[in-house]
Amino acid sequence: MPTSNPPNWDLISGIVFDAVGTLIKPVPSVADVYTEAARRQGVELDRDEVKGRFHVHFGSDEVRGDRGIHSTDEATEVHRWRRIVHKVLPEVPDPDRVFDELWDHFRHPASWRCFPDVAPALRAVHEAGITVCIGSNFDSRLREVVLGHRDLGWAVDALVISSEIGYRKPHPKFFEAVCRRLDLAPEQILCVGDDVENDVRGAMRAGLSAVLLTRGDSGPHDLPHIPNLTDLMESRLAEA
Repeated sequence: MPTSNPPNWDLISGIVFDAVGTLIKPVPSVADVYTEAARRQGVELDRDEVKGRFHVHFGSDEVRGDRGIHSTDEATEVHRWRRIVHKVLPEVPDPDRVFDELWDHFRHPASWRCFPDVAPALRAVHEAGITVCIGSNFDSRLREVVLGHRDLGWAVDALVISSEIGYRKPHPKFFEAVCRRLDLAPEQILCVGDDVENDVRGAMRAGLSAVLLTRGDSGPHDLPHIPNLTDLMESRLAEA
């Protein structure tokens, strides 16, 4: 496990995994789904252009609900995604229709696929007697995705979704909600995810341990990181 300051496994009783990019990915890709949705309205767009637009608008769309930055709820998430869809596909003649189609598409478990290392990693976590939680910046559609997915539904002991608890990562209140849901102190929980700020630095500021999932890329040298999820529990066994 290539990491500095690895988690203290003697303390860890729960692991909270990020969802998108850590456990699951959209299949077909977001760019493919958006491009096809535009095509159904007679608009032909270049897939790479759509991919670039999505990257820009998804990354720059600031979530700010009634309680300030990173606060959210179901309505805020719907409005946010409507903005993103309309910015990515401004050419479509019926923007409300395309939003409804895309919103519905991504609620189905079949629209998502687990990474190959997820199932063996979650089995190893359960065999170690450690509680599994998914903590995600998402909306209530994630419940349907997780519970309907054969590689996830059996393994998840708790699910913390930003729209349901009122705050998105990296807000400290998100991680406070994780602690309450697991009934564990911050130092007993390890956060694992692919986003430096949301999953690692935010978790650490809240008192949790954290590990960045790099999926084989080189991670920041100042942060604990692993190239795949199976390395997570292998590192625990190596320290035992």
